Amino acid sequence: MRASFAGLNTMVRGIMANQLSLDTTGHNITNAGTEGYSRQVVTLATTYSEQRPSLFGNVMVGTGVDALAVNRARDVYADIQYRNENPTQQYYKTLAQNYDKLETIFDDSKNLGIEESINKFYQTWVDLSTMASNSASRTQVIEQGRELSDRIQAATADLQEQIRSEYRDIDAELKQIDDILEEISVFNNQILSQEVTGAQANDLRDRRDLLVDELSNYLNISITENEFGAYQINSGGVTLVNGPTRTHLIMSNGVSSSVYGVDYGVTDYNIKVKESNIVFTPQNGILKARLDAIAENKDYIDKLANISSFLLSTFNDQHRQGWDLDGHSKTDSDGNVIPDTINFYGQTGMQYQYRYDPDTDSNYLYRYATGSPNSGDLLSGVQIIQALEVNVKFNENRGDRYLAAAASKEYDETSDSIISLDWNNRTGDGTNAVYMSELFNISMDTVISDNRANAEVYKTSLLRNKDGNYIDEDGNVVTEANAVYTTAMSKLSINAYYEQSMSHLGINAYSVDVNYEAMQNVIVQIQNWRDSTAGVDWNEELTNMIKFQKGFSSCSRCLTAMDEMLDRLVNSTGVVGR
Repeated sequence: MRASFAGLNTMVRGIMANQLSLDTTGHNITNAGTEGYSRQVVTLATTYSEQRPSLFGNVMVGTGVDALAVNRARDVYADIQYRNENPTQQYYKTLAQNYDKLETIFDDSKNLGIEESINKFYQTWVDLSTMASNSASRTQVIEQGRELSDRIQAATADLQEQIRSEYRDIDAELKQIDDILEEISVFNNQILSQEVTGAQANDLRDRRDLLVDELSNYLNISITENEFGAYQINSGGVTLVNGPTRTHLIMSNGVSSSVYGVDYGVTDYNIKVKESNIVFTPQNGILKARLDAIAENKDYIDKLANISSFLLSTFNDQHRQGWDLDGHSKTDSDGNVIPDTINFYGQTGMQYQYRYDPDTDSNYLYRYATGSPNSGDLLSGVQIIQALEVNVKFNENRGDRYLAAAASKEYDETSDSIISLDWNNRTGDGTNAVYMSELFNISMDTVISDNRANAEVYKTSLLRNKDGNYIDEDGNVVTEANAVYTTAMSKLSINAYYEQSMSHLGINAYSVDVNYEAMQNVIVQIQNWRDSTAGVDWNEELTNMIKFQKGFSSCSRCLTAMDEMLDRLVNSTGVVGR
């Protein structure tokens, strides 16, 4: 009888084990399309055999099966690889989006961009050199100069808006990160309370891992699991989650970009840890890409400011060196009669001088009233671009007469030197227009080495620091004799500088696209790797369902047979001769 009851118990265990396996299989099938779900597997093991006396002596008889645990099919190493590579993929993806917008801002494919304006402005000076007395030609120069400044200012406004958009995105993403960290800490607490009995909270772990995967979109993270099953998540030296506790990442109070040295006309923000008030610097992911995109956008504002600085300083200097139609003149400190010509860009009676800060590698423009070099103001970034306006004197009736197309200097081959020309002795009305056009295509080194007349203008472009002291290329204060000739665009011409800037934009955008595509391939491989372990295979689950169903039916049938045998033994034996 004891053996019979032991056999019944064995079959009951088999029924329960197969029922649990069927339930788990059904759970897998119903969650086959659930994001982040990991296939679950019932771990079965034979129970210990026991010694039973029988007609054949003492034998070891099995007592059935037991379900030890229901475990997730999860490749921990694949998870680590995914969370290491995913931030890089998201970084390049986000940066590629910013480059797409930059390429749209500087798009010259339809001849409506800055490059086209530079070329047209250059061509008007070339035309003016042969038709210097033609009012229409002179007006065309002024209008194209105005169009160039308008397009530079419009591109700057687009870049500023792009920077503001990136900051808005960071603010929104920090709120999403805050929600993710809160949920992870809650799941840590729930998992801890459910697994204290030794069970596995598989579904809670799946949802927590899905949140961790989502968190890895935004920043680089490292994860450790303690002995109680709770995650500790670190990033950039900051512990974001530790069991049921977590930190908060917030946007700092905004400050003007001029606080950091260069004015970009925007409000700048930092990411801070609320609890400690320290600045948090992401090392990868979407957040780092947004901060890098902001820096990149500012760099292109700097490039536009450099062009504007050149136009306000060197370009204006060359214009003032020429004679206008009326031959306006003045006497310099040495008693020489020289042209009294207005600035093409900026204000009349103002001087614009390029300056450089070697400590921050930043370009500035010093603006001061003529004759008062010690009472000016230092412009940077968008301030320089905002100052780039065609002189209002050109708006007067017959304002084109102020355009200085005639030269006041020329190279004399006899004396091998540059000589001055007064209004009456000028060799042609369009020579200074030629010199102006050369600024678009001829580098400073070429102008100086060829001893051209407009080399005199470049020689006024001696490098100075923010305080006005002459410096060399290493930033050391030197005498005027040892200072270097340079401009905001180094020694490049306007066209060469802009083309170089656009070439860098194209190369960088292409490089980011290539890296993003490569990282996509890596992520696909890792995801396939994860899915091969954690994913639900319909064929496999249906096969398991049939197997466990057959097992359940077989144990039930065996149990029925035992029950019938026991019934016959109890109720049908010992009745012979009754």
